[in-house]
This record gives sequence, structure tokens and C-alpha cells, in this order.
Amino acid sequence: MPKRPQKAALSPAQADEAWSAARRAARELDRVLDGSGPRLAAIDRAAAELRISTRQVHNLLARYRIDRTVTSLLPRLGGVRKKRLDQGIEEIIAKTLREFWLVLEAPPLAPVVDEIRARCEEAGLAVPSYLTVARRIPTLFGPEEIAKKRSANPKHVQRLKPRPGYIHAAHPLDVCQIDHTPTDINFIEVVEGGGTFIGRAYLTLVTDVATRCILGFCLTLETPSALSVALCLAQAMCPKEGWLTGRGIEHDWPMFGRPRALVTDSAKEFKGHAFQIGCDNYGIRVRYRDRGRVHHGGVVERLLGKLNAVLATQPGSTGRSVADRDKYPAEHRARLSFADLERCVTLAVIDHNLQENAKTLKVPATEWDRRAGNHPRFDDDPMRILLAFMPGTERRISPQGVSMFALDYYSAWLGGLVPQRDRLGKLEVRYDPRDISHVYIRDPETREFRSVERRDGNLAPITLWEHEADRMRRRDTNARSSVEKVTLRRGIAKIACEPKPSKTALRNAVRKTHAAAAPKPYDAMRPAAPAPAEHPVRQKRNLPVEDW
Repeated sequence: MPKRPQKAALSPAQADEAWSAARRAARELDRVLDGSGPRLAAIDRAAAELRISTRQVHNLLARYRIDRTVTSLLPRLGGVRKKRLDQGIEEIIAKTLREFWLVLEAPPLAPVVDEIRARCEEAGLAVPSYLTVARRIPTLFGPEEIAKKRSANPKHVQRLKPRPGYIHAAHPLDVCQIDHTPTDINFIEVVEGGGTFIGRAYLTLVTDVATRCILGFCLTLETPSALSVALCLAQAMCPKEGWLTGRGIEHDWPMFGRPRALVTDSAKEFKGHAFQIGCDNYGIRVRYRDRGRVHHGGVVERLLGKLNAVLATQPGSTGRSVADRDKYPAEHRARLSFADLERCVTLAVIDHNLQENAKTLKVPATEWDRRAGNHPRFDDDPMRILLAFMPGTERRISPQGVSMFALDYYSAWLGGLVPQRDRLGKLEVRYDPRDISHVYIRDPETREFRSVERRDGNLAPITLWEHEADRMRRRDTNARSSVEKVTLRRGIAKIACEPKPSKTALRNAVRKTHAAAAPKPYDAMRPAAPAPAEHPVRQKRNLPVEDW
């Protein structure tokens, strides 16, 4: 038998009304208990004043005389009233509700009540009312069971569960969180010879849970990918003085270091082989906040929203929704370039690190200075970190090098590995989608990545998406229609499928040949043709010769 849940709490208005009623009842009960007159007369007077029966007054007295407090007279929300229906009716109600009402189709209660009443009539039992059946539902089934059985949406179950959170970090860099979001502002960029582009960038953020400091971010035009994760971690794990100087920012951002644990969602860029290998290489433990545990990433989610709120105050804001935008011409009002937008995000991050937390009354930068002094520091190279987390794959080496993206890559140092290719197996390859004129192959001896250029000698920088677009364009140019593809094949099939002479036809052809070569009787019976007569020899006459 399932545990009977408590009744729902009263609303504020209902609670005030119940308190007032309990105070009136307490005054009348005090008169009954403290009065000197007959007790029955006092009870009758109290019943008339409270407009309840004398039996109810006796019940209130039993509860009130113990400690004589108003709270003892308030409605009991957790109690279960004694059932007055026959046990057979109760069993029919419970069974029918489970079969017809507690199902994924979530039917209304009225037709289920009709089925219950019909079953009770067939069993010769009293017929329950609609209200009686409705009151049995919260006593038979808990809210979570109803949400699971009557809805396919997991959110209905999640909203009924407590979520106290688990985010605890004793020291800086013990737990960090990473996530992405589109920026709530448009930027504008003028492309030479190509017009003007206006759009939204994607923001990737890494934050420390213990101090609430932002360790690094990445602003990209591409959707979140392994590249944006690599760029963000490279910034978060290394000092940023040179990066800030290159952008003309004269403020300090001293937070950096290797996270010991990184909390991510289940996006594909966090499930890739390169990300896993990179985290293992730098001793980072990955913790996923899968479905149903989205609130475990509350720190980074909150900070992403905070940065977007800062950006949303500038021209070109897209708003949080279409309704929030309220027909604001975001694209026409865009003013910031991509570089300016990156500088604005940087200043917003530094400003957050210097702001006091309204709840904890702690400043992230102060907490970092106070607590991060003893954590180990590593002289990590941003390029090595970038290569460790970049997208990659594995390739076998051939005498011509390695092949990727329908391109061949070769370098002189790979030539020494060709004789060992059967023993080496596949080599680990990394690539930068922003420039595929080179790839990076891990040297089996030094275990370091080394650059390998294109074999055709074309070293002009080209992005992966430009290369793929060019190949797609060439495919379209060389494309043949379906009719053209099958025309020649049909001709080949026609030649191959021409009917061959049957065995009888071949036999007759041989017979005809032999019959034509056989001697014929009529040739023997034909008289011999007479020999042609000989012509007489004509005498030659000498022509007269004249003498001069």
C-alpha cells in the first residue's frame, strides 16, 4: 500500500482565515473552560456562536485543553479521515483509477468515475459520487507517481524533487565549470568586397566554483565545438598578460591554473576523444551533469546570464526573447565590431571578478588572492594546451604521408617513419579548422606534436569550411543528371543482354556448313563442257616502206 501523502498547504489567504477562525474558537472555549455556570449550557452557547455542532465543540475542547494555544485549533493538514465506504468499493475505486486514469494518455476523471460506478452496480455495491472518487486520488497516489504515469515530460517529475545542489569546493581550481551560450547582442563586421555581416557570437566560459572567479572565455563565430573549448581552456590555464596587452586592456586578470575537476554538460564537444585525451594529459577529471542534473552547473549558468545582461545594455541587444525585444531593431542598431565585443566581454569579466557577491559578501578576486597562493603553478604553453584539446583523429602513414580532408600532408621527418609504419600503427593527428594548410602529428619518439604541411606545396591559409564549400561547389559543377548516369550503363547492359543463339540454331548452322561442302549427285550428272576451239594463227603482213 503506497504511503498516504499529506494534504497540500494552505494559501496565505486561507491561512489568515483559518487563524482568525481559530482565535474566535479559542475565545469561546476559554469561556467554557473558565466559566462558573453549567458546562452543557456553555457548550451550547459556544456551538451557537461558532455555528458548529456540540459534538464538534467537544472535539475542539479535547484538543484545546492540553496546552490552550490557538495553533492547536488550526486545521490538521496531515491527517487522514477514516474511510466510510465499503472495502469492496474502495478496492474498485483504487483498481479502476490505476487502470484507466493513471495512464500516459492522461484522460479526464469523469469517464473514469462512470466506469467505477458501473463496476459498483455490477457488484451490487453502493455507487460513489464524483467528489468521493476525486478525494481518493491524493491518498492513493503520490505526486511523483502521478507525474511519471500521466506525463511523458520529465520536467514534471523534476519539479517535484528537492535540488539542494552539490557544488562544494574547498580550494580554488578543485571544481570548475564550463558552458556555452549565444551572446544577447549583435556585432557588425565589414568584409572587404563582400558587404557587411551582422550576427551573434557564441560565448564559452570557464569559472571556478570555490571563488566564483571567471578563469577564461572564448568568443567565436562558430557554434560550440572542440575548437572553442580548446581556445577557452588555453586561456583559462595560462597567464593572460600578453593577451590583455595585445588588446589594449590595462587591467589585471591574474586567475589561471589547471582545474582538478571540470563539470560539463553532455554536448558532443565534451564527449569527443580529443577532449578526453587532453583532460587525461593535464590531470583534469571530467564530471557530466546529465539529464535531470542541469542545476549542477548553476555557477557558470548564472555567470553567463550576468555577462549577457551587461552586453544587453549596449546598442544591438537582441533581448532575452522576442517579447522582451519588443520590435527593437537590433540589427540596425548594432555598433560593436567583433574585436570591440571581445574587449567588452573582457572588461565585464574583470569587473565581475572585482564585484562583491550580494549573498556571500565575498569578492572573487580577494578570495582568489587569499586562497590560491598555495596551489601549484605550471608553466603551461598556450599552444601546447591548444593542440592537446583541438579536434583530431588517427591516421596510418603511407609512403606519400597522411591523408585528411581529401588532401595529402607530408614532411621530411615523416620519411624516417615510413619503414616503421607497420609497427607504429596509427598516428595521432590534430588540426585547426581555422587553417588546414598544416596538420599536427604526434611524434612517436618525443610524444610532441609537430607541424606537417600540404604535399602539393600550397601553403596558403584556408579554413576547413572554405575547403568543404569549394569541394561542394566542384561536385555541383561536375554533377551529372540521373539520366546521364544511367545512359551508358544501359548501353552496356543492352550489349550484355542481347539474345544469344540457341543450341538448336547453332547446330543447324553447323549442319548447313557441312551440307554445303558435301558432294552433290547432280554435279556428277552434268555433261562436261566442250573445250573452246583454237583460233588459227594469223600471218603478219609487213607494212610497205617508202624510200625517200
